[in-house]
Amino acid sequence: MLEHQIELLAQLLEEFGALRFPPDWYDREPQGESLATTLAGCTVATLDGPLDARHREHLRRRRALLAELLPAVAADTYATGYFVALYRMAVLAEEVDDRRAQVA
Repeated sequence: MLEHQIELLAQLLEEFGALRFPPDWYDREPQGESLATTLAGCTVATLDGPLDARHREHLRRRRALLAELLPAVAADTYATGYFVALYRMAVLAEEVDDRRAQVA
């Protein structure tokens, strides 16, 4: 099961990497931070192995911040698809990391 989740996470990362950032959302992300860059980086780190406590907390906080942003993008169809794809990837990265912690 964990191996399947890791494969799916790698696939989601590849698909997400092909998406363009929504042009109307430059400089509008919360706290002036690129959630896409941060969460994609956390996903890559998750694929490489278990996250340390600091990175795990960073992933959780940024995923929660993205969840708060989602209602604001609802009027923009492309942005919605982009940020939902990012959110799904972040949630799965958390699940993979949590499963690894249970196994260890």
